[in-house]
Amino acid sequence: MSNTIDHENIAGEHDSKQIDSQHIDIDEDHKALIQSHRPAGWYSQADGRQRYWDGRQWTENYTPAAVTTTSAEGDGKPSVQPKRSSRVLIWILAVVTGISFIITALVQVNTNSTVTAKNAVVATAQHARDVANAKTDEANAKALVIENQLASVGAPIQTAANAAAAKIAADKAAAAVAAAAAAKAAADKQAAIYKGFTDKLENGLVHNSTATNPQGQRVRITAASCTVTSVNATGAGTYSCDLTFSEGSTETDTITVDTNGNWTQQK
Repeated sequence: MSNTIDHENIAGEHDSKQIDSQHIDIDEDHKALIQSHRPAGWYSQADGRQRYWDGRQWTENYTPAAVTTTSAEGDGKPSVQPKRSSRVLIWILAVVTGISFIITALVQVNTNSTVTAKNAVVATAQHARDVANAKTDEANAKALVIENQLASVGAPIQTAANAAAAKIAADKAAAAVAAAAAAKAAADKQAAIYKGFTDKLENGLVHNSTATNPQGQRVRITAASCTVTSVNATGAGTYSCDLTFSEGSTETDTITVDTNGNWTQQK
């Protein structure tokens, strides 16, 4: 038995294994590249099942494994039944996907119909508002025309009204002046009557009366100035009189005159 080691064979086998490993890596990369561009769907696996590829990676969704049975001849060799369940599942998924697409399309159509109806309602409302605005503008224009016509027609009426108002004001002023004049005349007349009463009283006090001062001396009234306090049409009533006496003293007394013209002093 030889103990010599064949280094060249070992090196050759090592290089061969390294090349095979690189080849396997290249195949895996190529396989990954192919799978990254593979469309989503069910794909057969090594164990006979179908696995779902979502377009980016393998999912955990599998179909049941294929059923194996013994051949009818009884030779003991397994025979693979057709993968009807996988095909049925694929058809079911296809039908479901188609129904989903149909429902999505119907929803989109319904949405588009709703948007169209909404836009139609908005457009109708906008049109109605525009019509209303147009009618409002027309009504305002007509109102302005009528206003201008009334203004032009009403100018003479306004002039006449102003003239009438000025006349009324003038008449009122004249009436007020006349009333004031009448009141002054009545006051002057009454003042003249009162002056006749006071003159008569003052004359009687100075010439036909005597008085006693606080010291008990008899004195004369040298001057009297009286005003009416409250009298009737004949002069009877009360008067306020400022009296000056012969010794130089003065005082204000209330004098009462009766209906006969007699007076008495009230202190």
